[in-house]
Amino acid sequence: MNQSSQRTGGAERFFQWSLYLLLVTGFVALLGTNKLDPPSLLLVVPALLVRGLLLLMRKEFSISERLTSYLTLAYFIFYLLDYIYISQSFIGATVHMVLFTMVVKIFSVRRDRDLVYLAILAFLMLLAAAVLTVDTLFLVTFGLFILVAIATFISMEMRRSEKEGLVVEVPERFESRFQGSLAGMAGILGVLTLAGSAILFFIIPRVNTGGFLRNLGTEAAIVSGFSQEVRLGGIGQIQQSNAPVMHVKVLWGKLPADVKWRGLSLANFDGQRWWNPTEERRFHGMAAGFLDISQAFAAPQGPAQAVPRRRISTLSYKVVMEPLGLDLFFLAPVPMKIAGDYRVVELTADGAVYNAHPVMGKTGMTDVENPQPIGTYTAEADTRDPEALVRDSVSQDYPAHIESVYLQRPRLDPRIAGLAEEVTAKSRSNFAKAKAIESYLRQNFGYTLQLPGNRPRDPLAYFLFERKKGHCEYFASSMTIMLRVIGIPARVVNGFRGGEYNDLTGSYIVRQKDAHSWVEAYFPEAGWVTFDPTPAAGGGVPDTRWARLALYMDAANEMWREWIVNYDFTHQVRLSTQISTSAGNAQSNTREWFSDKYKKAVQRVLRFEERLQRLTPTEMATICVILGVLLALPFLPRSWRKIKQARAARDPQNAPRSAASFWYLRFLKRLSREGFKKAPGQTPVEFAASIDDPETRHEAVVFTEHYERARFDESVEDAERLPQLYEEMAGRRK
Repeated sequence: MNQSSQRTGGAERFFQWSLYLLLVTGFVALLGTNKLDPPSLLLVVPALLVRGLLLLMRKEFSISERLTSYLTLAYFIFYLLDYIYISQSFIGATVHMVLFTMVVKIFSVRRDRDLVYLAILAFLMLLAAAVLTVDTLFLVTFGLFILVAIATFISMEMRRSEKEGLVVEVPERFESRFQGSLAGMAGILGVLTLAGSAILFFIIPRVNTGGFLRNLGTEAAIVSGFSQEVRLGGIGQIQQSNAPVMHVKVLWGKLPADVKWRGLSLANFDGQRWWNPTEERRFHGMAAGFLDISQAFAAPQGPAQAVPRRRISTLSYKVVMEPLGLDLFFLAPVPMKIAGDYRVVELTADGAVYNAHPVMGKTGMTDVENPQPIGTYTAEADTRDPEALVRDSVSQDYPAHIESVYLQRPRLDPRIAGLAEEVTAKSRSNFAKAKAIESYLRQNFGYTLQLPGNRPRDPLAYFLFERKKGHCEYFASSMTIMLRVIGIPARVVNGFRGGEYNDLTGSYIVRQKDAHSWVEAYFPEAGWVTFDPTPAAGGGVPDTRWARLALYMDAANEMWREWIVNYDFTHQVRLSTQISTSAGNAQSNTREWFSDKYKKAVQRVLRFEERLQRLTPTEMATICVILGVLLALPFLPRSWRKIKQARAARDPQNAPRSAASFWYLRFLKRLSREGFKKAPGQTPVEFAASIDDPETRHEAVVFTEHYERARFDESVEDAERLPQLYEEMAGRRK
C-alpha cells in the first residue's frame, strides 16, 4: 500500500470531486430503494466517508495490485455462494457485486480507465435502483445523477486536454472561480437536458408493456402470501410492512365501511397450510379490454355459483397497483365487471381473477407463459348486504362441488368440534350459527402480529385453547374449520381490508399492513357470504403532522406512478385532450372576457354621451375649463422653469450666472444642429478647441471666454455680451 499527495490541478480536482459525488448519488439512489442489507451498508458507507476525507485532505490511498487481484478472485467464489444461498436472487447478488467492486476500485485507481470504471459502476447502481424501485425519490436522485454526470464528463475531457497540453492549467488563485463557473455551466446543461428529456418523454409515442425491470424487483413476501399455497403466518409477514400496495379511487357509488379487497380463497387445510386443488384452467378473453365477470362465473364452464337475485353494479372504482409482481386482481365483493389493458384473464374455481398470458395447446389455451404484473384497471361490484336473503337460512342443499371441497377438514383436536357445537347450540339458522362463531372469536380472543416463537404441532388448537391471541389468519382459519365441523361450507379468503383516504388525491391508500384474511360461508339462497371474526387491532393515535406529510408524499408518488411509470399512449391521448380542452377553454374565456369588457365600455360611452347632451352651455364651458387645467398641470413645473430662465436671460444684471447658462445651452444646441456635439467629459474650453472648422472654432472660443467670465466671475458685462454674440453667429449662418 502507498500514500502520496494528490495532484491539485483545477480540472483534475473538480473531476475527482464530481466523480466522487457521482458514486455517492448512485449509492443514495440504491439506498432509497430500502433493499440494501446491513452488511452492504457497513461496507460501503465507511468506504465512501474515507474517500471523501482523503479528497478533503488532498491525499491518495491505494491498495496494491496483488491484493486487488486476490480480492477479485475471492469475490467470484463468494458471488456464487451469494446467488445460491444468501441473496438467492440474481438482482441481489449482482447488487452486492457492484458495491464490492466499487469499494475495491475507489482505493485502487492507477490508470485513467479505472476512473471510467468507477463512472460505469455509479451508473450500474442507478440502474439497479431503477430495477428495485419506481418511487419519487428515484426521480430526485436521477436528476442529481444527471447533473453530476454532466459535470464529471465535462471535467474528464478538460482533464485529458490539460494533461496533453491543449489547454492552459488554471492557476491556483483562480481555481475556486474556475470550479464555480464549471459547476454552474454543468448545472445549466443538466437542467436543459432534463427539460428536453421531459418534453421528449411526453411527446414520443409510448406503449406500456408491463415493464421487464419491474418483474425483477418483485416482493417475494407479498407474492407468496397470495399464491395457491399459503402457510399459516404468510399474511402476518406481509402485515409487518407499511409500504403501499395499491391506490383505489371511487368513480361512482359508495365504498362500504371496512371494505374487503378480495384476492383469492383457499379450500384445503392440513393443520399447517392452506392450498387449492389443481383444477382445469378457465381463460376468458377481454374484448375491447372489458369482461363481464358475473356472466363468466355464471357460465357453465365457470365455477358453480348460486345467484338467486339479479346482480346490479352499485360501485365503480379504479385501481392503480404498485409494481409488486402480482398478477392477481383485487376486487370488491361481489365483482361484476373488470376493464383494463389486458388481453386474457383467468377465472379460478375459488373466485379469483388473474391476468393471464395463455399459450395454445392441442386442446386450446392450457397454460400461462410469463404473466405480466397488473398495473391499472377499473371494476364494478354489487356491494349490497346479502343478510336479508340468508338470515333464516337452514338449507343444506349444497351443490356437489361445494360439498366435496369446502366441508373437508383435517384431523383435529376434538376440543375444536366441541367448542363449535357449544358456541352454536342456541342458534337456529345457519346464518345465526356463523354470526355466533364470528362474535365468539371477536369477543374472547386478542389480536397480535407477534407469531409464536416455536411453531406448534396443532396451530389452531394452540390458538383456541392456550395462547388465545393471534393475527387474522388464525381467526379466519378457526372460524372456517368450526363452520365445516357443524356442516356449513366455508373457505379462507386472502386480500386487503379498508384503506386510508387521501383527500389530496381523492383515493384510498391500501398498504401491506392492510393485508387480511377473512371467511366466506356458503348459503344456497345467496352463494358465498363474507364474515370477519378478527377483532379490531389496537393502535396509538398517529402524529397528525407526520401523517399529513405522508399524505403529501403519497400524492406525489401517485402522480409519479400515474404519469411517469404507467405513462403510455393512452395517457398521451388523455394529456393531449386535456391540453386541447384547457387551451380551448382559455381561448373562449379570454374572448368572452374581452367581449364583456368591450360591451361595458361601449355602454359607459353611450351613457356619458347622453349625459353630455343634457348639459347646458355654461356647464359645458365649465367642464372644458376644468379639463384644460387638468391637462396643463403636468406641464406647469417645466413651463415655470422656462419662464424663469427667460426672465433671467432678459435681465443679466441681476442673475449673470443664470443668464450665462441659458445662452450657453442655446449655443450648444445651435452647434449640435450643425454637427458639432460636445462630449460629456469635455470642458467648454476643450470643446471649443476640438472644433475642426476654423470660423466656427473662433466663434466658439470667443463665446466660451465670455461665458466662463459671466458664469464663474459673475461678470454682468460678459453676460450682456452673450446674446449679442449668439445673434451675430445665427445671422452669419442664415
